[in-house]
Amino acid sequence: MQQHEPFIKRCYALAVSAGKKGYDTFGAVLVHGGEILAEAENTADYEKGLFGHAEFNLVHQCANRFPDQVLAESVLYTSCAPCVRCLMAIASLGVKQVVYGVSYKEFSRLTPFEDNTPDYESLLARMQVPMRLIGPVLEDEGMHVFEYWGGEYHPLEELIREMDEIKRNQAD
Repeated sequence: MQQHEPFIKRCYALAVSAGKKGYDTFGAVLVHGGEILAEAENTADYEKGLFGHAEFNLVHQCANRFPDQVLAESVLYTSCAPCVRCLMAIASLGVKQVVYGVSYKEFSRLTPFEDNTPDYESLLARMQVPMRLIGPVLEDEGMHVFEYWGGEYHPLEELIREMDEIKRNQAD
């Protein structure tokens, strides 16, 4: 995992940058041969109905820019395990390896939903789409990235406490 750490750290820096701009805190980079080819931040605007996830933005940047062989040999790094929509976009690009920082399970601590993520690798394999998901990498550090969510700093412990309260109220 050591070789993945610098690229995950770059994803975290991009995620914090997005958060400080008022967006959700996610970042992604595409790496080939140890060099970053492209990078993207989250630009989702839910009020305008703009998806804008970092991985999705990265895919749009890279589509028709790099040859298929380069994409197949590249690794997509992302600050958090990608949502299914982003996974499908990554698959359409032909990238076969995704390395993520924060797992679905840890991220679910910051959402009102419990983690019930399917085995995406197996589902993709059944569709004859080879993709390997590797992670988590530097997950504790990655969880602190969410402190900058939406433009305002909030300590991680406070965010988790608030979400635990919401989950308790939902259960009642």
